[in-house]
Formats: sequence, C-alpha cells, structure tokens
Amino acid sequence: MESKIRVFLQKYRIEFIIAALVALVFTAHSRIGIFVDKARPVDYGVTMAVLSLAVFLVARISYPKIYKFKILLSGYVVVAFIINFFMISTETSVKIFGLNFFQKSMSIMPSGNFAYRFLFTILNLNLLVIMLVNAYVNYNAGKHSSWVAFALNIIVYFTVLIILPAHKSSHFVKGFLQTHLLINLVITGLIILLSFFNIEEEHNYGSIIVAVSFIVFYCEIYSQNLGQVKFLLPAMEVIIIWGMFAHWVNCLHHRAHYDPLLKIYNRQYMDNIIRGIADIRFGENLSVMMCDIDHFKKVNDTYGHAAGDAILFHIAQIIRETSLPEGIVCRYGGEEIIVFLRDKIGNDAKAKAEKIRKAVKAAGTKFKSKNIKVTLSIGVASTKEGMQDVGRIIKKADDCVYKAKKSGRDKVVAD
Repeated sequence: MESKIRVFLQKYRIEFIIAALVALVFTAHSRIGIFVDKARPVDYGVTMAVLSLAVFLVARISYPKIYKFKILLSGYVVVAFIINFFMISTETSVKIFGLNFFQKSMSIMPSGNFAYRFLFTILNLNLLVIMLVNAYVNYNAGKHSSWVAFALNIIVYFTVLIILPAHKSSHFVKGFLQTHLLINLVITGLIILLSFFNIEEEHNYGSIIVAVSFIVFYCEIYSQNLGQVKFLLPAMEVIIIWGMFAHWVNCLHHRAHYDPLLKIYNRQYMDNIIRGIADIRFGENLSVMMCDIDHFKKVNDTYGHAAGDAILFHIAQIIRETSLPEGIVCRYGGEEIIVFLRDKIGNDAKAKAEKIRKAVKAAGTKFKSKNIKVTLSIGVASTKEGMQDVGRIIKKADDCVYKAKKSGRDKVVAD
C-alpha cells in the first residue's frame, strides 16, 4: 500500500503543490507584503514583465516541440491576467468613454474590492477550463484558440469594469460579493478533483494547475492586502515556468523512451537498461519475465488490427500494474513484453508471473460491441548476479516462453 502511494505521488508531481503551500504559509506568517507594497513600482513592474515574458515564451516555444495545448493556453491566460492586474493597480489614470480607469477606477467601483476579486475569479475559471480541455488539439486551432482566450480575458474583464461603475448597486455586483468565496472554493475543488482523475502518463500538468489555483484562491480572499498579492504573483509565475519546463522535459523523455501505442518503456529503453545507462538499480537478485500473447495473429485476422492494438494496450497496462512495485515493463517486440523484476527470484518470481497470467485471463478487452479475451504465456528466468547476467537470463526466459507455447499455452514456465 505504501509503495502504491509513493508511485501515485511521483506520478501526481506533488512537489508543485508543496511549493505553492510553502509560498502561502511564508506570506501569511511574515511581513513581506509591507516591503513589497513599498517597493519601487518600476522595479516590481520590470520583474513581473520579465517573468511574464518567460511564461509566454516557454509556452510558445514548447508548443511545436511537444504539442501540449494545456501549456500553451495556460501561458496565454496567465499573461492576460498579469496585464489586467497591472491595468487596475497602476497609478496612471486613463479616460475611456468619459470614465477614469485603472487605479482611479477603483474609487468608483462597488465596495468589497470587486475589481481584484472578479479578476482572480476569472483566472480561476480559466484554470478550470485548462483542466477540462484536451491535452492535444489541432496545431493551428490550438494557436488560434489561445489568442482568442488571451483577447477575451482582457476584453470581457474591462467591459465589466466599464459597465459596472455606473451601477454600484447592481444585482450582479451584490451577488458576486456575497458568493465570491463559495464560487472560488467550488472552482478550486473541481480543479483538485479533476487533477486526480486526469493524471497524464508522461507528466501530470494538473498538479501545476492545482498549485496555481491555491495561490489564486488565497489572493482572492486577501485581495485587499495588495502587498501580499504582489509578492505571490511572482511566486505563481515561477511555479508555472518551473512546471512548464518540467512538463516539457518529461514529455521529451517520455517520447524517447516510451512505446507510443502501449504506453510502456520501448525497446530502446530496454537496451539502455541492459547496457546499464538507465537510472535503475536492480541489485543482485533479478528475474526476467517474457510475456507473449497467445494466438495474437488469429486475433488480428478475426477482429482486425485496430482490435489487436486495443488488446495489446490493455494487456500491457495489466502487466504493468500487476508487476508493480518491483517490475520494470518494456516492449520487447511485436506482442512480446518483457518485465525486469527486482528482488524476486525463484518461486517468488514465478508467483508474480502467475498473478499476471491470471489477471490477463480474467480480463477482457472491450472493442466496439465485443469483449475479447486472450491468454498469456510467460517464461521466467532468475539470477543472483544482477545485471551482469542479464543477457543469459533474457535468453532463458525467451526459451521458457517457447516451452510454454509448445506445451499448451496459457501457462508460466520457469527456468
């Protein structure tokens, strides 16, 4: 149970949320807000401009490399938010349709610091949308959609600011100021919930959005303390930049080392394991399990290659989940999957192989209106010499698979 929790936290990328919580605790229990609020506006503005430019560039440059729409969209909406924030917090007064805006517009806004609270709520809504959108969209559609989101964030926000000053007692303003905490609590709760159920295989971007939402929620509550808000906004952008880079690097690593169909390690990564250049420590007790789907050619001929691909993916996921936490699963070739099993040899390794075989036999793959069941033949070989003996035990495991198939299939044969 403990190992499963550890694996989950590694996939979830909890470190971004921890960083956000540390920033919030530090802000709440220090007088940093006073110093930030008294800092020279030019220095703060330059810092935020540099960070915002970095957010925009990382989002923009990474998109053609990894095609992740969530990163691109989050970069654009965060920059739009920063522009809006500086527009309403600057000392400059600008007249639009006879009304004074930006800092001086705050004096004619309804009570309760509506402008800031509404701005943070819009950003939180954007974060929820980012959690809901597909990770991959059409390349040009992704670029256009991000620009549209950028423009809408600015236009909608300032349209509200233009209309509402003349209606201080409007039902919208009163209703919002009475319910803004509940609205943001629900939004943040939905973001957290979605982040648990949408963990991406190569890197969980959802935890970054959760971290940002925590900061946004805090700023929304304490929006009247502008010093604290100004301190947290650079922290928020640093977390976003860090998260974008981490997501970018992990996506590239995933693309290089994972099989795109089966979502397990590919043959290249298996070769890296054998050569000792992969960052994996097996120890002296090591087993290899060679898994081969029985009569897979017949499955392809009967149901088609699309069904075959669906079955391969499903079986690979069963093998991966069942072999945890000791197993490292790679695609060996075709329908063959190899598992490197650390700290289990002999009967223990065979028992793990039997568990995998039974799990595959019991499961069926749903394809269109059919539930297709297959079986697995597994060969197991063990050594007490670790990776020094890996070539020999791979050959032995392969020979054992052949014996399993010759003797009736759907069985485990151990050396």
